[in-house]
Amino acid sequence: MDLKLPLVVCPLGGRLVQAWVPAFWPRLSGVGPSLSTLRDELALAVMERFEKEPVANVAAYQLPPHLALRHVNVDTEARDREKNKRVVLQGRMAVLLEKWPRDEFWVVTPTRLPAARFALGHPDALPQALARRLAAWCLEHDLENLDEAWSTGHERLELLEVDAYAPTVLPRTPPKPPTAARRRKTTAEKKKEPTPETPEQREARRNRRRLSLVELRAVARNLSHGARDGALEHCFGREALVREVVDALEGREGAAVILVGPSGSGKTALVHEAVSRLTARQDAAGTRRDVWRVDGNQFIAGMMYVGQWEARARGVVQELVEVGDLLYVDDLASLVYAGRTHSERTNVAQFLEPHLARGELTVLAESTPERFERVREEAPTFASLFRVVHVPALDARATLPALLGTLRELEAASHAGAVRLSPLALETLLDLQQRFVAHEAFPGKAVRLLRRVVSRPGTQENGVRRFTQEDVTSAMREQTGLPDFVLGSAPPKTRDALERELAAQVAGQPEAVSAVVDAILTLQRSLQPPDKPLATYLFVGPTGVGKTETAKALARTLFGGEGRLVRFDMSEFVSASSITRLLGMPGAPDGELTTALRTQPFCVVLFDEVEKAHPRVFDALLQFLGEGRLTDGAGRTVDARQAVVVLTSNLGVREAAARTGFHRTADSAEAHYLSSVRAFFRPEFFNRLDRVVPFRPLTPTALRVVVEHALESLLSRRGIRRGNVLVEVEPALLDLLVEQAYDPRYGARPLKRALERRLTVPLAHHLVRRGAEDLARVELFPRGDDMGLSVELMARESAWAPEPDPAVWTLADVSRVLEETASRLDALSAGEAARPRAPAANAEALELLERLERLRVEAVDIRETDLAERDFVETEEAVPKEVERAYDWRRNPGRGGLRARPTYASVPLPVSREERLRRCRPRVVNLRDEVDWLAHQLACRERGPDVRTMLIEGLGDAPVSALEAVARALPQALGRAAVHEERVEPEGRIAWAPPGSQRPVGVRVRRIAVSLTAFGLAEVLAPLEGYALVETLRGDLVRPAPVRVELMDGDVGLMDDVSGAVAARDAVRAAEREARRAGTAREQRPGRVVVEGSESGLLHLASRRTPSEALAWAGCVLRRATRKEG
Repeated sequence: MDLKLPLVVCPLGGRLVQAWVPAFWPRLSGVGPSLSTLRDELALAVMERFEKEPVANVAAYQLPPHLALRHVNVDTEARDREKNKRVVLQGRMAVLLEKWPRDEFWVVTPTRLPAARFALGHPDALPQALARRLAAWCLEHDLENLDEAWSTGHERLELLEVDAYAPTVLPRTPPKPPTAARRRKTTAEKKKEPTPETPEQREARRNRRRLSLVELRAVARNLSHGARDGALEHCFGREALVREVVDALEGREGAAVILVGPSGSGKTALVHEAVSRLTARQDAAGTRRDVWRVDGNQFIAGMMYVGQWEARARGVVQELVEVGDLLYVDDLASLVYAGRTHSERTNVAQFLEPHLARGELTVLAESTPERFERVREEAPTFASLFRVVHVPALDARATLPALLGTLRELEAASHAGAVRLSPLALETLLDLQQRFVAHEAFPGKAVRLLRRVVSRPGTQENGVRRFTQEDVTSAMREQTGLPDFVLGSAPPKTRDALERELAAQVAGQPEAVSAVVDAILTLQRSLQPPDKPLATYLFVGPTGVGKTETAKALARTLFGGEGRLVRFDMSEFVSASSITRLLGMPGAPDGELTTALRTQPFCVVLFDEVEKAHPRVFDALLQFLGEGRLTDGAGRTVDARQAVVVLTSNLGVREAAARTGFHRTADSAEAHYLSSVRAFFRPEFFNRLDRVVPFRPLTPTALRVVVEHALESLLSRRGIRRGNVLVEVEPALLDLLVEQAYDPRYGARPLKRALERRLTVPLAHHLVRRGAEDLARVELFPRGDDMGLSVELMARESAWAPEPDPAVWTLADVSRVLEETASRLDALSAGEAARPRAPAANAEALELLERLERLRVEAVDIRETDLAERDFVETEEAVPKEVERAYDWRRNPGRGGLRARPTYASVPLPVSREERLRRCRPRVVNLRDEVDWLAHQLACRERGPDVRTMLIEGLGDAPVSALEAVARALPQALGRAAVHEERVEPEGRIAWAPPGSQRPVGVRVRRIAVSLTAFGLAEVLAPLEGYALVETLRGDLVRPAPVRVELMDGDVGLMDDVSGAVAARDAVRAAEREARRAGTAREQRPGRVVVEGSESGLLHLASRRTPSEALAWAGCVLRRATRKEG
């Protein structure tokens, strides 16, 4: 029986969609990413449900000729039956309107609440009738049942056609005749052939069977559903190949076609385009042959017992034969390897081969040339059944139409507006892929990078997302890790610059640095070999001299971090069977090396102590080193042409150490190591090495650099970074460690062990004794032949007693503060008038008197304007009081004209108390602060101007921006200011200069001196002496940078003054340090953290004030001192 049922579809956001059949209750519904899949699942559920319906209900499932979907607004009241109270029902509800021609009424069915169906006389009364029906529903059922009945407003109506068995009162299968009757069949009946099946009957049978597939749904995905949903990608520039594939698959059942081409050539896109066209043709013709995508590994997924995956394979083949659908295998070789074990050679391909040979199956597959050759070797008969269609790679010019087509698809699917790429961005995309991505072919690699670029935010401009060359380069950097100077978005680096950069990371090995720089320069100029790894180096030398560290430095410089270093300890590969760990085997095809290269081909592969590996491992690496590719246990080829291969070895080290004076020259060392390597490795392996790089024993100077790097790594550990501790190590201590731990036989490793023992362990003991929130500065220094440790606790300044917040002052509070301030001004003025005038007052004293008089005028102005007792102010405003009509010859010459003239009147506008408060409050607050500061200066006038210098010094790795932020936060507006900064040049020379002068390249700012001169300055600056914690962005983390602020006496307005004052201060601190070294106390006096915040806004912790607001800061400090004295 053919059923046609209404199907309601509602998008849920993203790719999810919900569909349900309101004709059944409880309703049949489903949620998923594919509407076509949901239709099949709902059709199967309808078949199962409808067959069990009572015969009397069959008529209710007929599709009426008049059917519509409406969204109705509901706004009514109902009574909650359980809580016995009235509730408001508001929302939208999607309903179905049905009507038969002879009926005089309509049937209304809420799509999400089919049980609330009711009859309606006319559609115009639908809102009122639906409200009444819902109110009645609430009296019969729980109110919670309505929560899921409301509409989202996006529902739409479609049709679901199902060929189902009609309900019947008769048994489904007739009873079997007795055994004797079955045996009495005549010979003619036995020879009678069954009636042939018509095409229509076959199609109906297949459609009905397709809905109940089990094994195919478990291991495969229906691509035809994706084609109907528009979810498959399109193929551009391959029209002839698409037609060839479609014709081959559409011509007859039992075809076997394989697409062979390199990875990225567009095979999958071609298959998707062919499936879309096949599906469109079949839907138009009323037939159906779906395409199921499967992978060989899915046949054996979850299969544990003997014969389990074989049963699944038989079930899949049987279902494909019954429904006549197509099987699409995205990797044909996976069928040959799936199911194999050490002792059993049976595979999935053997189950498909006889059915393919008989023409019972239609299979579409794809493969790379290397993988298809493996299929021919392992299963030649199976491979010969396929018709080969070659899919060559496109060139860069032919790829451009594919990119433009993909861009249009992405724009159509995007909800963020139109997408635009500049022509230069497309050109850069093609160029970068052609230069650096050799393991994939066009157009696939370019399309993948384009999708990565478009997934970024871009630049929004008039509703259009625009992407430039910088966006393409940034996406390429994320994919490969290559730096900007290699990708071309930054100026190329010279050999000298690269050697300096690497020499700072690798100490005492100029030959190794030169070899690594050669590899980087080759890649930077796109001169890398096309058929082998970027470079293959053998590092030979004593242990602990930096061979592994050089590989790490190469990974950091070339690929962006040590995470791109893939390391294998070859002492773990001493047996012949260990090769399977690297490359995999048929039962476990994912080897460690092949998986790492497949996951990230842009990397440094390090084989540490390679001479300890089994000789079979060297044989397996021949193809890797010579051609830049590997084959794993499943026959899959892995490309390694974007990797740098580094092998390390200790060959010849023992002989070299025994020869007197051997290491006097680099040439003799290289010759010795080269001969040792030649003697150990076979010629075919040795010839695949680009260079044998000798490593020298480390000198004490080189070890000094190594220990600095190790110390930097130690101080960057999480326990110190998150432990609120600042560690300072004196250079003399590092020299002591180098002297005590130096051993030319073992290189840097004893030194690193000494660093852990002498520094890490004492620090750990200190951190354990401290609280998690305690701040401390730890100083490490030599004490004789041992190490001394001094700790300065850094306690946060406790909060001052809070002042009344001016933001909550009322008008009365403002008036009171103004009167108090005015009284102080009058008292100060009277005191100055009674005081005998000095015969020769200096300029600073006269300036104080002028400020006193100005502040008195300011107080009077506030009292008589902002706080005056008035209810309004006068203003002129246009008022339509009267319209005058006049004769205007200028406007209409030759005839009469009238012109409207507005008149103006004075209208009183009342001023609210809030407005008066808003105007006068900041003026009174500023007046109070300035009077406090002036009164203090007048009181300190007898001792003369104070000259104070704030020395700002960064501790640890504090950046210069933190020092500048602290300098900006000081109240420099309180007096005459002079600022100087101490610069350290690359060669070590120290000079002081004003901050506005040009800083040469490589110059580091170590300290900043801010000198202030004014009356009464000492008391105002004293609370700022201590430490500041400035939050700075370093890398991806926001870390506090500690900055020390010291208050020094004396004017440093001139260069010589600041240099001498700071030198004297350094001498005092050096004496204190020596005293701590000679003493036994390990704790210094506590220091104070007085300022904290970001670079853009530092706050004084105790007062929560910003010191850069000079007058407000001075008033706050002085009022606190007055309260303490009181």
